[in-house]
Amino acid sequence: MLALRIGKSRLPEWFVRTNKKQVDLAKHLKVSESHISQVIKGNANLSVVKMKMAADFFGCYMDDLVHWEYDDSGEQEHT
Repeated sequence: MLALRIGKSRLPEWFVRTNKKQVDLAKHLKVSESHISQVIKGNANLSVVKMKMAADFFGCYMDDLVHWEYDDSGEQEHT
């Protein structure tokens, strides 16, 4: 079965692109700056609601905030 999962965060790209800071996003999402750092490092994820809020903060789509990875390693051929 083909699986879709969240890959690497693209938040650093959006901070550069929009000239916004981690501290500002943290305040907007009402989370700690440390949590944003953990999301960037791949050690934590944003909830769907927080991801939507982050997309609104940057003026982009939720899909733009992460690299999406497809995993078909568990897929088997049917004969």
